[in-house]
Amino acid sequence: MDYLLGDFAGKEFPVEVEKLNIIEQHTAIFGKWEPNEAMLARLKTAIAEGRNISGADASFYFHELKEAELMQTGLDYAEAHARALAEYNVSPYSLYHPEVIEAFPDEFNNNWRNAWRINQSNHHA
Repeated sequence: MDYLLGDFAGKEFPVEVEKLNIIEQHTAIFGKWEPNEAMLARLKTAIAEGRNISGADASFYFHELKEAELMQTGLDYAEAHARALAEYNVSPYSLYHPEVIEAFPDEFNNNWRNAWRINQSNHHA
């Protein structure tokens, strides 16, 4: 799945509480969305267990941090989102872990499942 993960492929990173707080505040401006809540829970679990993150968890973490930073400079969401993806050379499909995609099948279309090579036989999207 390295093609999805750009600069994050094969790397691990620590989660910092202060940065997680920024991400929580940033995602809150869009309202509660269960996939975001699930990704935030994954980051909190990593902190609690004292382990690094990788893959989609790292992609979500750094993407949301960069997006928050860019929106604070006055960029709108669409531009900040696109620039944050480009910053780390990641696919937009890299932002949510396959477990989250599978947990909320109605929130993700088959493009997401195709990107992560998730079995689609149980999905109608």
